[in-house]
Parts: sequence; C-alpha cells; structure tokens
Amino acid sequence: MDSERTLLPGKPIKLSERLKGRALPHDVAMEQSVLGCAMLKLEALSAMISKLRFSDFYDPRHQLIFEAIEMLHIDQKPCDILTVTNQLILNENIAAVGGREYVSSLPGSVPFAANYASYIDTVKGLSLKRRMIMALDGVIEQAFSTDLEAEQLIELAAQRIINIREEGSETGLTKVGKVLSDRINELYLQSKGVRVPLPKTCYPGLDRVLGGLRKGALYILASRPGIGKSAFSLNIAHNVARFYDGVVAIFSLEMSKEEVATRLLSSKTAMSSQQLERLDEKDVRSWDMIAAGLGELCDVPIYIDDHSSVNVVEIHARCRQLQLKYNKLDLVVVDYLQLMGTASGRSRAENRQQQIAEISRMLKVMARDLEVPVLALSQLSREVDKSDRKPKLADLRESGAIEQDADVVMFLHDPEGKSDDKAYRNEIREIELIVEKNRQGERTLVKLEWNPEILTFTEEGYGGVPEPPSV
Repeated sequence: MDSERTLLPGKPIKLSERLKGRALPHDVAMEQSVLGCAMLKLEALSAMISKLRFSDFYDPRHQLIFEAIEMLHIDQKPCDILTVTNQLILNENIAAVGGREYVSSLPGSVPFAANYASYIDTVKGLSLKRRMIMALDGVIEQAFSTDLEAEQLIELAAQRIINIREEGSETGLTKVGKVLSDRINELYLQSKGVRVPLPKTCYPGLDRVLGGLRKGALYILASRPGIGKSAFSLNIAHNVARFYDGVVAIFSLEMSKEEVATRLLSSKTAMSSQQLERLDEKDVRSWDMIAAGLGELCDVPIYIDDHSSVNVVEIHARCRQLQLKYNKLDLVVVDYLQLMGTASGRSRAENRQQQIAEISRMLKVMARDLEVPVLALSQLSREVDKSDRKPKLADLRESGAIEQDADVVMFLHDPEGKSDDKAYRNEIREIELIVEKNRQGERTLVKLEWNPEILTFTEEGYGGVPEPPSV
C-alpha cells in the first residue's frame, strides 16, 4: 500500500508510520456494485446519493465516478453507462478512472441489483471505520508530540468519535403517514396495557401537563440557590426508579456521590442529615428505619457519577454504556448545567454564554440520540431576587439557548422569599413549581410542600407519598 491514501479527490492524507503498509478497511467489489446499481435502477441511484458522499469510496476511481453520477443527478439527467462516460469526459477524468471499458463493466459486476441497500450500508460502514482509524491515529500522534494534557486528549478523542457518529447517522425523510401510523399503534397498545406507559414524576399536578417523561426530550429545572432543585430532581429520579423500575443516571457536578446517596436516604427515611450524623448505636428504631430505606435504595437501578469536570461528550458515552448494560435508560439527571465544561477547544476561547449554548445543544442531541429524557438543572440570574418577582425564561442564567433547546422549562419559586433567610431555612413551606415552557402542552403552576430537613417535596393531599403510576 502507498504511504498516502486519497480520502478526498486531490487531497491525499498522510498515514503515520504505524499505519503504513496496512490497508484501511475497504471492499472494492462492494463499491463497484453500488455504482453499478446506480446505473441500473433509479431507486438505487436515489439511495446512493442520499446516504453516501464521494469520500465514502475508498478507490479514487470510484470517487470520481460518484462525482460524475452526482452531477448528472443534480442536473436531472439520466444516469447510465453512456451518460456517466460522457460526464467523466467533460470532467477530464475518463483516463483517471480506467477509461470507457471500466465504466462499462460496472453494471455487469452487480450480483443482484435488488440488494443495492445492503451494498450501500456496507460501503458506508467501511467508510466510518476508516474515518475512525484516521481520527484516532491523529489523537495518538498528538499524545506523542504535543504538550496537551491527558484530559484534553480524552475530550478530543471523544469529540471526534461523536462527530463521526453524527456524520454517519441517517437523516433521511420519512413519510408523515408512516410516522403517524407508528404513533397511533403505540397509543393503541398503551391503551390496552400492552406497553408500559412513559415514566412519570409521580407529582400529579406536574404529570397532568407533561403526560410523562418523553424519550428524547430535554427538561430544564431552574431556581435560585436554596430552593431545592437538586432535592426535587432526586425525588423525581427515585420515583422513576422505584415505581417504573427505571434505570436512572445522575451526574452530580456539585455534590459528591456520598452526599447524593445520603440525600436519597434522608428523603426515604424522613431523617435529616443532622439526625443521620448524630445517630446513637442504641437507637434501634432509627437503625431499623435506615435498614428499611437502605434495602429499598440498594434494589433500585440508580447510578451516580460525581466527576466535577465531566462534559457532555463524556456523559453521552457513559450513558450509552449504561443503556447497553440494561438494554434501556429511563432518565438522565445533570446537576447542574452551569458547572459543566465543554468538549471542544473552540469554545474555551469564547465567552461563557457561547459555552452554555453549546452544552445546551449537546444535551438535546444526547437526549435525541439515546432516546431518553434528560433533566438538566440550571441556575437563575440574580435579577429574580432583586426585582422580587416570579422567574421568567429570560432569567435563565448565561444563555438564551437553554430556552430554545429545551422542550420543557420549569422554575421552583419561593413566593415568600424565605430561602435566603437563615431563620426560615429549615421551615416547611410552600414552593411554586412553574411550568413556563411546554412544547407538548399547557403551562401551569403546581403548589408543592417543601421540607428542607428531609429534602422532600410533596403535593397537598398525598400525605408525602407520590401518587403511584396507574396500571
């Protein structure tokens, strides 16, 4: 093999010493079959143009032939042996592809034209493998030759893999009738109890307007400090895991995993963190309560990651691992958005507002890619405190992109303004949950009771126990 491979026409890419002499993954016969099918069937031509680019072909001859076919397609001209040959002559590439004889041989090289979709998928898959090899080879080179920190190299490698995945994902058009037919089937099966309904927060007032935590949706929960957004997110996470046997991933950038776990235990046992810290070994009743709470929490599939420097690319990768382990993932909680870093070197040079915009966009992409609801916590600007009013979308701290990307934006608001008053900090009080944006339905205000000592939110009339899901 040559020391260079042409992945783009006219743009040879240097291979490192470790790759020289090794052929990158490819299948010339598959590429010939794809091009041959495009000259035989209009369906194959359309599929090839929509799913492949010229850089997906390994053989430089096939890249040039693809370009000629693409030009004919753009000009709405027929694509066959004669027209492709003439286009290559116009492009002055006929000699480079092996002459008229080679172009004429392509349709005859097709084993079975009806299998064009399989041929296309194979060529695309091999192309992605080559891109991954080249991308990671570049990272390895930088690991040897630059002063980049290990964490930066990990971020670079992860970002390149994500980029390759996004490039390789299909973004084809789907007929609206097919989408609606599938959706109606889902609703019908759900109405018969055949399918498990969407997991819910188990707060009835909130569930009435949300209808459940939807796959691929980004939920933003925001408040000023001290009003309980972390506790409320943990209450929801526990409800999803307990009542729906849901797999939940919690990424805590502010608290350690021990703090998060202790908060869950405190909420479950109705014992404050101070009570837990001051336990007496002879207090049998308290230890029995802890044993019961621990028994339940040990059984629920809630996973905690407390790396303070985690970014969305790493969260995406860890969630996918968890999803593959359980063959499902029901909720991801990120606490909180403004503490996150970005994965791209480009954003480090930009202001924080642009960084938050990138983080918000990537969280939405992650939710869609993993088909999982993502609950991301956010801070509100100080203007809410200064003006003594209810929060609004413009108060989301550091970026208007959060409002744009989110499917649902919720605010926790203390109408009496006691959250900053130390005299009332541990007092049970009413908190307003304001659903300010809801793409799937109406906006609303739900009144919750907040018990700061045991870190639990309840709704009036439910005795501290969230309403279990209906069967």
